Amino acid sequence: MKGHKIAKYTSIVLMIIILAIGFVLIKSTSPQRAAKKQAVKIAKDIGNIKQVDEFYWFTRDQSFFTIVGKDDKNQGKIVIIPEDGKEGIVYDTKDGVHYGEAVQAVLDSNETTHIKNINLGMVDNKPVWEISADGKNHELNYYLVDFKTGKIIEKIIGV
Repeated sequence: MKGHKIAKYTSIVLMIIILAIGFVLIKSTSPQRAAKKQAVKIAKDIGNIKQVDEFYWFTRDQSFFTIVGKDDKNQGKIVIIPEDGKEGIVYDTKDGVHYGEAVQAVLDSNETTHIKNINLGMVDNKPVWEISADGKNHELNYYLVDFKTGKIIEKIIGV
């Protein structure tokens, strides 16, 4: 009987811990969900986006929210929206390189072993892919790849 009570209380404590962890996880992703929701709304308004495929939150000197998707004619579109509320910019996906091509440019540099993260945003009024990767000496490397040309325009090695 005593073992049954211990098991019951242990189950209750575990359930409370699991619920608390779930609550913390939900709250911690709340800003990103809110940003994505607002960015999707803007992308639908200015880019006529009907299908959302990707969302990027790009932060350098300025933050941008980027939606990649398709319009009502099934054409690939990218909408890059400054966090400060200025007008977003719409690009056709065919006018630039796909993230796979940007990743390949970084891998071809032979300075990295593993891609960690990819974002799409703006630097100096130009759309860029930002790619972070593990370097060969286990350091962190950052690359900016020009969206239109697919060429690496900036890199920081060994962060």
